[in-house]
Amino acid sequence: MDLTQLLIPLFTGASIWALAAKRHRLGFALGLCAQPFWLQSTARAGLWGIFALSLWCTGNYIRGLYNHRGAK
Repeated sequence: MDLTQLLIPLFTGASIWALAAKRHRLGFALGLCAQPFWLQSTARAGLWGIFALSLWCTGNYIRGLYNHRGAK
């Protein structure tokens, strides 16, 4: 099994869990950790629509971290 295919659901699932638990900074940080694996995997497979969505998600994870930079 490719390590990327293990890390994508691990980081993405943990991100969704943290965001649902209102642990915003942690959720956005975990989601951002998943993005290089999403981008690599989708580019390698030629899934350009999902690649573009991953870029959009990357920007929003960064925006979320910025907006919650002072939160606990």
